[in-house]
Amino acid sequence: MGFVDRTGRRPLLLLALVALLLAHRAAAAAAASEPDEKLTGWLGETYKGAKDAAADSSGMRVLSWDPRIMHYRRFLSESECDELREMARPQLQRSGVADSITGKSKYDKVRTSSGMFFPRGQNELVKSIEERVAMVTMLPADNAEGMQVLHYENGQEYRPHHDYFSFAERDKNGGNRMATVLMYLTDVAEGGETVFPHTPKAEHQTLENGWSNCSLEGLAVKPKKGDATIFWSIRPDGTFDHKSLHGSCPVIKGEKWSATKWIHVAHFAAGSEVPKEVKRVIYAPPPPPIPAWCKDENKAKCSVWAESGECMANPGFMIGDKNRPGSCLASCGRCDLLPDPTTAGGQSRKLKQ
Repeated sequence: MGFVDRTGRRPLLLLALVALLLAHRAAAAAAASEPDEKLTGWLGETYKGAKDAAADSSGMRVLSWDPRIMHYRRFLSESECDELREMARPQLQRSGVADSITGKSKYDKVRTSSGMFFPRGQNELVKSIEERVAMVTMLPADNAEGMQVLHYENGQEYRPHHDYFSFAERDKNGGNRMATVLMYLTDVAEGGETVFPHTPKAEHQTLENGWSNCSLEGLAVKPKKGDATIFWSIRPDGTFDHKSLHGSCPVIKGEKWSATKWIHVAHFAAGSEVPKEVKRVIYAPPPPPIPAWCKDENKAKCSVWAESGECMANPGFMIGDKNRPGSCLASCGRCDLLPDPTTAGGQSRKLKQ
């Protein structure tokens, strides 16, 4: 007969029962969450990537802070990519661009892909992806347009452009576009990179490493099935980020499928909703006082040119250098290129000139 500690048996049994119950609940919760998890790859607030076993390990990388560009691996699962493509395929039409004056869609040789739109919240798959986009951007799902699926065949491209609008009524529906989420639905054998020409390219971007000539024009991202690139067209201070210029390089071999979500400053009216105009609020810290001796050659036009980004796009004319100052130094905030006539050094330099 074995010895039994009757005084300690009940607490031990209770402890064992509690452990079994907790293990059962944890297993049941995990099994229940897998089939209908809307935010693929997210556990709590930690991004883990899609659950598809064939996908690579997950991760988010900051590619650039100026402009703000982030890259997410395994943002979509293999099956989500396949389902989006198959739903979109029968509805593809030639892609258009927004007219810079009227804002209406038109055909242009700068964009040669075909595409279609899924209305916001059209089905459970689209809704699930939209919720995921809202989580990573921390912007409401209702601020976004419908999801556009694009198909690029051999030689097709979208030349460098900005996603924010410049036409007169650009703020009529939820304000301007603030952020873009590009989701890659296929790998591309060669070409098809997303390139940012105003951002320096990475060291590994070389022809020897399999990058196309087009992608060497700036920082670029190779399309990989399930990955996503997120970038911002409006800076935190409310100004347009002119460095967000981007394009889709020509497909050289294979084909490219992608899905895009454009997110506005405020609620974007869809369907029967009434659009609401929202103006950008631009934060402008008090500029240093412009010296009386520093003037623009054309005060009215220089201020407009500076706001549209010409100080960076056309520095030779707008700013120049110390030997040959430009025409809009005051508007570009570069009065430092002129000699200060109130100082001895400035007087001396002025006499030499």
